[in-house]
Amino acid sequence: MAEYKNIFKPCVLSNGTILKNRIIYPNAQQSYVTGAQASPIEAMIEDLADFCRSGASLMNFGHFGSLGGGAAVHTEDEKKKNALVPAPDGYKKEMPQQAPFFDYSDARTFNMVGQIAAVAHMFGTKILVKMANSFPKGVTYDGGDAKTLFPAPVGDDRLAIWREVADIFPHIFPWAVKGSGMSLEQMKARIATKEQIKQSIDDLVSMLANYKQYGWDGVSLRGDRFIDAATNLREDEYGGEVENRGRLLLETFQKIKEVLGEDFLIELVMPGDAPYGHDGQIPHGYSEDEFIRFVKMVEPYIDIIEIRERSGAGYQNHGYNSTLTIHPCLEYAKHLREAGFKGTIAVNGGFHDPDDMEKIIGEGIVDLISAGRPFRAEPKFLEKLRMDGEEIPMPCLRCNKCHGPERGVCGCSVNPKDAMGHRLPSIIPAPIKQKKVAIIGAGPIGLRAACFAAERGHTVTIFEKDNKLGGKVGYYAALYPQKWPMARYLSWLVDELKRRGVKDIRLGTEPNPEDIEKEGFDAVIACTGSHEIAPPIPGADTKGVWLDEDVYFGNVNPGQSVIIVGGGSVATETAMYIASLGKDVTILTRQEVLMKGEFRIRGPHMAFEIIEPELGYGGIGGAWTKYENLKPIYNAQTKNITPTSVTYEKDGGEITLNADTVIVSGGFAPNAKEALRYADCTKEFYIAGDADKNCTSLMEGNRRAYGRVSLL
Repeated sequence: MAEYKNIFKPCVLSNGTILKNRIIYPNAQQSYVTGAQASPIEAMIEDLADFCRSGASLMNFGHFGSLGGGAAVHTEDEKKKNALVPAPDGYKKEMPQQAPFFDYSDARTFNMVGQIAAVAHMFGTKILVKMANSFPKGVTYDGGDAKTLFPAPVGDDRLAIWREVADIFPHIFPWAVKGSGMSLEQMKARIATKEQIKQSIDDLVSMLANYKQYGWDGVSLRGDRFIDAATNLREDEYGGEVENRGRLLLETFQKIKEVLGEDFLIELVMPGDAPYGHDGQIPHGYSEDEFIRFVKMVEPYIDIIEIRERSGAGYQNHGYNSTLTIHPCLEYAKHLREAGFKGTIAVNGGFHDPDDMEKIIGEGIVDLISAGRPFRAEPKFLEKLRMDGEEIPMPCLRCNKCHGPERGVCGCSVNPKDAMGHRLPSIIPAPIKQKKVAIIGAGPIGLRAACFAAERGHTVTIFEKDNKLGGKVGYYAALYPQKWPMARYLSWLVDELKRRGVKDIRLGTEPNPEDIEKEGFDAVIACTGSHEIAPPIPGADTKGVWLDEDVYFGNVNPGQSVIIVGGGSVATETAMYIASLGKDVTILTRQEVLMKGEFRIRGPHMAFEIIEPELGYGGIGGAWTKYENLKPIYNAQTKNITPTSVTYEKDGGEITLNADTVIVSGGFAPNAKEALRYADCTKEFYIAGDADKNCTSLMEGNRRAYGRVSLL
């Protein structure tokens, strides 16, 4: 078992600051643990403290105000404007603004800001605030903006950002609606004056002085949003070559060090190149050569450069577009070193495997690894690395539901305690006595419920009618290439049974209620899962028309041409899998986009840069856009299905497509009847997972399983 000596070796920055180890937490904190308060609250502080206590050597925390850093700057006007925004049909009539916004003019806010620093320092963690230069309403540093699809003029509808999504979610992407671009003259009219540039720097440094007074160690600033070439319309010393485009940041860094001192840390965060901007929306962001020139220019003033993958789809990646130990940003780090950079380098972008981290740090090019999602999945991530294999950190699924809300609340799919730490002591009491618990079903929720119960001291027996663990996931995760994070999670779950001491696992067994009663179980948790059903379309249940689960159970070998009816997550993943085999796939959906229920920031809809060669810019495309042999047909009303054809209606016309194989996807029905068989054979009975029809995601399943077990 690795000892992770490289991970736990202290890192000394150029100004003498010592970081206790080599893992830092990026500007990715869970902001959705707050409410309507205008200052940080205990829930946010406890959330941050989890990662400090686990061992993160440096933490980022957002400034939730007009100087807020990140991909976008929040302003007071935007806060009021977006407090309630209209939503499309089928969604809530009004969608509230969810990000917190603090009142930094109130001294009580900085009272809490100081408490954040005190908590971080108690565990030996340095704390940085995420900030950015801000300008008055209607003014930008460089005039241009990726959101305008520069240089597309008003009325240019050749390409819309997230073209399959923008028209469905105009309340989220108002700039992507066709015909909403600005003219060149309108952009130039927004360029900040030199006086406004100076004021933006003074405002930022003044606010940072407050943070320093209350014990904070430094600032983290994004570099990429200020040095894009195509959006910079300036014709003075702040425009042109990258050294000029980056002058605002250079002067900002110089001022920070001049006023706040050498000990006040500056972390610069940016991709190693961005030829089409952060989300592929512009003709030219910056090249790797320009990145190196810019970083070398500001090297005397920055303490850490955090290098990210080339776009948001890269560093906030998922299973559809990444592999566990492949990190393109390492090449950027290598080339920066070869160019003579001697400062501290951190890298960010899918660093989830501790053995991989240990190896990379040991190679000597990279000093620090920035990891956010692994701490969300496993708050004791670093603690467990010290336990010589007795404990293994729970793996992250890379689903990015911690980055964008599911049903209005961000959370972790595999960690039911995420964003709940402030509540758990009062709502999850210790068990009163040890009980004998039967778990019916060994899918992911059944296995997790078994681990939860054993962790609380109960004696657990698992009954599974199949001859393998994992339920449906055990089949499709091993088969579909893009589901590798789920396969990794399932492997961890099976091993976790051993670590939790669950030894009585009975495969190929579907017990009768009488058997449960005879063995003297105190409680049953029924995790009997669900089964796929055909959609209510004529011919959908005809013999020879297949379901998604027939594919991953191996009941059908799809022919060369395949039609899939249904555009939900399962159908789309089946389509991607079959397309990956070289088959020609057509997928029909009534919706305007595939996987509509999975829409979220950095979710499957934002998997790949989609660049139009003749335009030189584009946007972000869905996971399915990777496959040229996968053709979606939207707004299609399927009328009839046979084993070799599908007839659908679109735009008032009726069309029939022929194929070798037809697959239908009508959703899943809960196996509630199977679960209820066990309702009367013990004193306590609970249902968990998708046997409960209202439980429709792994996040909700794990959360409910954890809650059910706490009732024992």
